[in-house]
Amino acid sequence: MKKFDFQFSPADIVLKKNQLRKSISKKVIQQANRILKDPLPDTRYSLFRAYHMTGDRDAYQKPLFEKKKKFILLAMAYYLTGKQKYLLLLQDYLWEICNLPVWSLPAHLPERLNFEKTYIDLGCSATAARVAEVLALFEKSLDENIKSRIRYELEKRIFIPFYQHPEDYGWFKRYYSNWCSVCCGNIGIATMLAGKDGVYFEKILNDVTDAINNYLDNFDSSGGWAEGISYWNYGITPALKYADILYQATNGKINLFNHPKLQVTGLFPIHCFLPPDNFVSFGDSHFPVFLTRETMLLLAKHTKPGRQISWLLKRISLRDFEDLATLKKIKIPHPKVPEETFIHFKDIGWVITRKTWKEKNTPVLAVKAGCNGEPHNQLDTGHFIFHVFGEDYLCDYGAGKYTKNYFGPARYENPFCNAEGHSLIFIDGKSQGVGKEFSGKIIQALHNTQQDIISIDLTAAYPEGLTSKVIRTLKFSKKQKYGALLLEDFVETNTERIIETRLQYKGNLKKLDRSRFLLSGKKGKVAINILEPKKILVSRGYFKNLPASQDKMIDIKFLKIATKSSSVRFLIEILPFA
Repeated sequence: MKKFDFQFSPADIVLKKNQLRKSISKKVIQQANRILKDPLPDTRYSLFRAYHMTGDRDAYQKPLFEKKKKFILLAMAYYLTGKQKYLLLLQDYLWEICNLPVWSLPAHLPERLNFEKTYIDLGCSATAARVAEVLALFEKSLDENIKSRIRYELEKRIFIPFYQHPEDYGWFKRYYSNWCSVCCGNIGIATMLAGKDGVYFEKILNDVTDAINNYLDNFDSSGGWAEGISYWNYGITPALKYADILYQATNGKINLFNHPKLQVTGLFPIHCFLPPDNFVSFGDSHFPVFLTRETMLLLAKHTKPGRQISWLLKRISLRDFEDLATLKKIKIPHPKVPEETFIHFKDIGWVITRKTWKEKNTPVLAVKAGCNGEPHNQLDTGHFIFHVFGEDYLCDYGAGKYTKNYFGPARYENPFCNAEGHSLIFIDGKSQGVGKEFSGKIIQALHNTQQDIISIDLTAAYPEGLTSKVIRTLKFSKKQKYGALLLEDFVETNTERIIETRLQYKGNLKKLDRSRFLLSGKKGKVAINILEPKKILVSRGYFKNLPASQDKMIDIKFLKIATKSSSVRFLIEILPFA
């Protein structure tokens, strides 16, 4: 076991006066002043039980998250001004949080609670890290009762149970999931800032450090993450915050940033970027995606693609006000335009390619293979996105609204998660199977200045007996100003069946004739020409008024191209024009 014998000031680790990002101060004070007039958010029991009664997560989570956000804003306002009015209300919020019977989310708890058991989940660990940051920063200002209560709750809810039985928590060694990093990273942060004198200090830090290194081992060799961009950001953020604290506390002697996959993972958001302000949305990605400010700045500061990350940061909006790091100024290198327009994340089976980095209207193609047993899995092996003129014309709708059913047995009845919500191939109305064994493999990923070719063998993604061969090939041409895409789907079956390929789209679709369609967006148009086969039945499909992430209702729209055969090649030309 590694000895952690360093000396450091927890307050200085959290924030120093000479690190302040002054441009944010006015906005913080304005929000804090509004909070002074608001009642404390209500987290009563009837809201807590709503999840298990109705499946609704928002009834309790919204006021709980609001409570946490408001105490962080009050802490920032007090740090900036020193005014007692912010401190007094901050202490009320801290007291309220300490009074909660559990810090976990109802969705992560059994319906019947065992109050002899300690529950630690994403929300619990994050709460521990945030209150530990406030305790460390305001050690000299908080009332003794508040400080003692926070230390008591941290030991009872986090430090002692995790120290004694880390293996009791399924996420501890689930290195392929964001849960491992979020829980371990936040526990590490809380321990560093509020547990220095505990008997558990060194063991927890050793356990957390080992877990985060193993989590990083599960990244793609080029830095990709199978759960997609939203959960890449959510998962890596606590790991980076913990890495930064260790780095500061040891003057760089313990440097988790040196992990080889952490050194390249900044390539993932860079290549997932869809100009002007979007990201590749495979998996349970949320619209819009806001990457965490401190996460991106730390990657820019400490890793190889730092200058390219700095370039990206000038083009995107960042998530702020999540913790005290909102106030922190972090120096990053001068920006540099990325050079490589093509990347193959071989271990997770993604390819993302674009014509150029220098134009907002540039065409981008993203293709996903992988398997149908991934964390936050959707049935989307072989699915793709075609983005041009700043819009996803052939699209992925991301995540549906999180409910009890969304993560339960009914998940694949939801069009956001099942095959019918993706641009896939169907045989007699059936599509891909559920589980890791149902997978696709990229068998060709060729790149040159004129054209890229990506081929995927999707045969293994379909249940046995349904098909004998499914090969999808996408040819992405960069000769034209706005690019072009040729989609080729080859399907063989052991008997004559109805074989259908589906294109999921956004925008307004107009039929020109039986094999030609025009898809119009805000800034441009895309022609869809069905070249083969000649004998086809084309129809449109809709899923209307579906609850999506971010409390939006949306329609999922798709074009169905079908024929009856035992061997067929679909050849579809997709041509953008201004």
